[in-house]
Formats: sequence, C-alpha cells, structure tokens
Amino acid sequence: MNKLKRKFRRLFLGSKWKHLDTLHHDFGIERIKDGHRILWKGSSLGELSSVVSLKQKYSGSCFIVATGPSLADIDLCRIKNYDTISLNGAIKKFTEAGFAPTHAMAVDRRIFERCPEFIAESIESGANCFFSPVGVSRICEQGMKLPEQGKFYLLESIAKKYDQPLLSEKVFLSRCKNNPMVYLSPEYPEGSGTIGFSGDAEAGFFSFKTVAGWAVQLAVWMGYKNIFILGMDLGGTGMTHFYENENNKKPDFLRDYDPYIRVSFEQTRRAMNELDFNVYNLSEQSTLSEKIIPKLTLSDAIIIAERTKYENSNSIADLFKQD
Repeated sequence: MNKLKRKFRRLFLGSKWKHLDTLHHDFGIERIKDGHRILWKGSSLGELSSVVSLKQKYSGSCFIVATGPSLADIDLCRIKNYDTISLNGAIKKFTEAGFAPTHAMAVDRRIFERCPEFIAESIESGANCFFSPVGVSRICEQGMKLPEQGKFYLLESIAKKYDQPLLSEKVFLSRCKNNPMVYLSPEYPEGSGTIGFSGDAEAGFFSFKTVAGWAVQLAVWMGYKNIFILGMDLGGTGMTHFYENENNKKPDFLRDYDPYIRVSFEQTRRAMNELDFNVYNLSEQSTLSEKIIPKLTLSDAIIIAERTKYENSNSIADLFKQD
C-alpha cells in the first residue's frame, strides 16, 4: 500500500480507527469463538486460532532466535532438542541447520513486504506461525499459502485491536493499571502500547519496537520458565542482520533503543521478579545492559535448559550449585 493510498484510507477511517490504515481495503478479519476468521473481498479464506488458547500449554525452556549479526557464528543444531521461536529472517538459519522451529513469528509489515520469502519459509516449515493483522493482510494480498488451521495464530497489540476503536490514553492506562500481569513504566506512561510488558495475551502485548519483545511476552503466556534470546544484538555489533540482501535495510534499533526497547525490558525485569520466569540475553555485544536482562553464554544456557528438565528450581544460582 503506497503512502498516498494509506493517507486517504486514514482520512476515511477517522481518528478512532486509524490503526487499521495499513490493512488492505479488501482484507477483513472478524472475531469468532476460539479464534478469528480471515476475509478477502467478503469471502472467507480460513481461520486463525486464538493465542489465548495457548495459556500455559508449554513448560521448561525456550530459545528465541533473533536475526542480529552474532547469530552467524551460532551452530543452531545445539538447540535442536529444545523449543524455539524463530523471528523474521531467522528461519533461514533453521533451514540451513536442517530442522524446523517450534514457533515462528513476524509482526512488522516491512518484513512481509520486503522479505516475503521469510514468511513463506516459516509457513512451509510447519512451525506454529504467529503474525500481526497487517502481516495476515499482506499474506492475502500476495496470494501466499496460509498456514494450516491449528498452526496459525493472530498476535494483537494491547492498544490496537482490529475490531475496537482506539482508547483514550487515560482509559488505556487505567485498564493497564488494573491488570496485575501488565507492567507500565512510571517514567514513561503512554497510550500507544509501545512501552511496557504484558503477560496477558487476552489484554494483548506491547510492541517494544522489537519483535523480540513480542516473543518474550508470548513465551511467558505459553508457560515457558527459562527464556533465552539468541541474536538480539540491538545494534551492539555495529552491523545489521546476520543475513544480507538488497531489501535488508539498516534497522532502527539505536534510534528506538532509548526509551522504547530499554524501558520495555526494564518492565520485563520487574515482571520476572513477580511472575516466576527468567529471561537471558545470549548476545555478548548486545546494546541491552546485563543489569536489565542478564547475559549468558549459549553453553551455560544449554546447561540450564537441560537441568530444568529434571529439576524443579528455575534459579540460575541453584542450577549451578552442583558444578
């Protein structure tokens, strides 16, 4: 959708529905029991399952695989026996390693527009696919094959539901403050659903301005207790992604890091202390401070993941006591 068409669509939608301006005018989606129905030119194309249905369906450890340059040096086969979430173009790394991720995720419309091969590859892998409304719209526009039912889930923003008008900032913040699984920053309270942490898929997730943030929130909702993030460099290496192609534009990480990414992960740290889960950053050169999210090596992460199969404790101190 070009900028002029988007501008006219936004004027047509009005201020309360402007968050739908990136959706194609022939695309529709409606909420049904246990999921969502996809419409194209008024006809049903299929259904998406509700993320709500995945509450506490998983346990143990999960490796989130982002696309930072540090991923290039990682042997992904080392985590083949654990649950994984592939983000955006990380699916290329899984394909090269010869196995499929447990889950695959993409939310940014630019990924669907510039790198549709990542989306097709994620769908073809057989992973559980988690996409945003605009992502599903682009899949329909491109005539791409939809994931099979039961493996196709819709991710929703805490502030921008496709079938609800935008809330005033006052109402939005009030709802968040009344939800014990939602964490807002006292320093940066805002109503766009960007800065914060949500462990409640029914309420929706914060964007963090990075897909890794969506993945952490989803992983907590699904029940994972130890969440390890590979390739989340956030510009810390001075490079872009582990892959390179003509559509691979320089990321906005350094521009978005402060306050969006930093403060959202600070809220994640608050949630870790209260909701009984751990998040570890496995990127040594990541911009994100280890004072916010602790850093580990992949080898140490695998030790934790292996031991938590047999031990009840999720404390890193306890897990290393026997060494």
